[in-house]
Amino acid sequence: MGLLQNAPVGGQVDANIDGIMALRSRLGQVDLALTPELAVNGYGFGPAAYLAPLTGDDARLEPLLTGPTAMGIGFAEATATDRPRNAYLLADAGNRFVQHKIHPVSYPPWNEHLGFEAGNVLGAAEIRGVQCATVICNDMWHPVIPWLAAQAGAEVLIIPVASIEGDAVDHVQRTWKAILDHAALLLQCYVVFINRCGTDAGATFWGGSRILGPDGATLAEAGNSETTIEATLDLTALRALRARTPLLAEVRTDVVLDALSRVGLPLRVEMEAPHV
Repeated sequence: MGLLQNAPVGGQVDANIDGIMALRSRLGQVDLALTPELAVNGYGFGPAAYLAPLTGDDARLEPLLTGPTAMGIGFAEATATDRPRNAYLLADAGNRFVQHKIHPVSYPPWNEHLGFEAGNVLGAAEIRGVQCATVICNDMWHPVIPWLAAQAGAEVLIIPVASIEGDAVDHVQRTWKAILDHAALLLQCYVVFINRCGTDAGATFWGGSRILGPDGATLAEAGNSETTIEATLDLTALRALRARTPLLAEVRTDVVLDALSRVGLPLRVEMEAPHV
């Protein structure tokens, strides 16, 4: 597993692809290489049209998708409307799987809901015999999404991110650490967090990409500049852990489904007082 922590610039698609290619050339022989959220198009904090959205079969992506390494590519996917989707493409030997961001951030300074269409489906992909699910940035801040991915069999959570420093970078980084540790330990997954770095549209992105094992240990971690990191994932050990301590298998789906059936709009769960 290899991570390509890059610093794309909004709308500079060709230059951003060249940068990804240069980073990939620095990797050793890995099965899967991953880029951050919107690594091809850059981020920005306004109307998404200037990001120059493209389709998943755009010829400019082909150099990234050839060769022996499976790839994960974050890009702005063009749609029939004036709002693209925040998309992530996993490609391996001609097989392609696209995940769309389900929860565009709906508050300043991001306001992604104004520029991007929301995705409606949580999918999965088998890459080199491993079950992978892509959970894009803010979707991890909605814990039901990674939980559903793990319940569906995901062994590796791929988390492409564009996280800024803002005015409270320590708080943001602590929150991300808590989110990632929780996912690794309680969902019994390898957790692959791939953040971008550099500056874009006046914002600074803090990097810090990392790979966590299902015991919460950090297997590899990046700093705040363009770089690559690598780690080996032991899927045999992960599967043995899940068999030995079947946290995911214990779930009471009957209780979950009953609670969901009673969720109103706006979202609300009616909790019954315990009987004593």
